[in-house]
Amino acid sequence: MEECGRWLLYITDIFLPIVDSETGDWRHLPFHGSMIDQPYMTMQVLKLIQLNFRKHLAEKAESIRLKTGRG
Repeated sequence: MEECGRWLLYITDIFLPIVDSETGDWRHLPFHGSMIDQPYMTMQVLKLIQLNFRKHLAEKAESIRLKTGRG
């Protein structure tokens, strides 16, 4: 996880505990309140992590699909 560098704390301590591990959808928000009440920069970082997490999930699913010969 060296490529994560300074973002590792966001990934391990904030992002992973609040998202669904299969889809990357929010299960709950990191702070009290609605989405609009969340700190702007924190949410921008988390949305970027979410985007990359979903890309990773899609790549893994494609890899599994190719290995099993489906599709």
